[in-house]
Parts: sequence; C-alpha cells; structure tokens
Amino acid sequence: MNQFGQQIWGSVELGSEINIDTDNNTFAFDVDGLRYSLAIPTGKYITSRKRHESELVQIMTKTAEQLNLPVQFRLGGIHNDQKFNVLILEHLDKDKEYLLDEFGGSAVDTVFGEVRFNLAPRN
Repeated sequence: MNQFGQQIWGSVELGSEINIDTDNNTFAFDVDGLRYSLAIPTGKYITSRKRHESELVQIMTKTAEQLNLPVQFRLGGIHNDQKFNVLILEHLDKDKEYLLDEFGGSAVDTVFGEVRFNLAPRN
C-alpha cells in the first residue's frame, strides 16, 4: 500500500494569517467528474511555516471528514527562491489514480489558486 494518495498541490501561499469570511468561504472540486463542495467556517486561521502546521488545513480536513468527502487536506512546503506553504488535496484511496480538477468556489483564490503539482499515489 502506498503512503500517499493522488495529490493536487495548489499555488497560493498560505501566509501566516488567512481571513475567511462569508465572501470567500466555499471551496469546490471534482473527483472523477463528481462535484464536491465544503464551506469553511469564517474566522482567522494561522499557518506556521516553522512548525509546518495550519489551522486552515486542519479545519478543512475536519469539515471534509464530517461530510465524508473522498479527500483530506494537507499542508505542503514548496521551495523556489523562497519557501512557502500551499494547500494540498489528497485522495483517501492510496492505490488508485483519480482525476481531481475543476477547482472553484469563493475561496479558491484565497486558499488554493491553480494546480501547481499533480502527483500520482506513491510511497
């Protein structure tokens, strides 16, 4: 069994504080053509690059679990000229490849952006 399922990495830097309000609190995506959506509770969420943790990613994963979505959310670190953190969607099935696409909702520009990496299941 693989350690990681299909992963899609976003391109938006999750800065130290992310504000979610009623204007940017929905996140949607497709998995193999099926549409999924979740509402992110409004509030201020702290992300720490040093500790590699994010309150936003934690609440999104908790919400996905409550809705029985087929994905979890992770915090990913990218290092180009500078280090920054991004949101990762990872399918819970660690053995099969899935098509994860059509990212949208009012929060997409705040928390995800565009697809930076699309990684198949792996160890």
